[in-house]
Amino acid sequence: MKLQPRKEPRQARSRAMVDTILDAMSRVLVERGYAKTNTNLVAESAGISVGSLYQYFPNKDALIFALRERHVTRMLALFEDVAAHIDGAGSLQSDFEALIDALVAAHLVEPELNRILEEEFPAYNLPVSTEIRQRFFDAIRGVLEKHRGSITTPDLDVATFVIQRMLKALINAVVLTGPGGLSAGSVRPEILPAVIGYLTAQRKDAPSA
Repeated sequence: MKLQPRKEPRQARSRAMVDTILDAMSRVLVERGYAKTNTNLVAESAGISVGSLYQYFPNKDALIFALRERHVTRMLALFEDVAAHIDGAGSLQSDFEALIDALVAAHLVEPELNRILEEEFPAYNLPVSTEIRQRFFDAIRGVLEKHRGSITTPDLDVATFVIQRMLKALINAVVLTGPGGLSAGSVRPEILPAVIGYLTAQRKDAPSA
């Protein structure tokens, strides 16, 4: 399956065209679902010929991949902005409150599109790029590094991996499948104790071999 675009948009006009196509793909996908979405409908919604669409994307799945990359990049920008302003002067709890709020806000960017992408195209089926995953990882690890003296886990890389997976799983469960109208304030109290408990748990020394 070819998921990469036929050509990378380098000029402003080409980038605008790709955004127009992806905006149309988002509308059609939300309205019709994956099975009833096709490139002809996307081209019609974008107001272009299907031939113009094929100049950039070879098939429907390449459109899905590009749409997911754009969506997750927008989520990442919100998260990185909050993480960058955490200086470690606050407590571990208050800083992770801010991170969780940022992640909830990120999951509520284009919420219907986010729901479809998460439920119909899970990460193991249509993964996001390694660069995006790494940037999420680096943002979380940076916060853990600032609180190194407050956490008990000996390996920050392992802790970052676990926290990254915990936050994604818990926030997806609450935001995507929970009752509508959830606010960050209602989600955080359910997630924060699990995160802080893991980071500050008393740990026994590993048994001798």
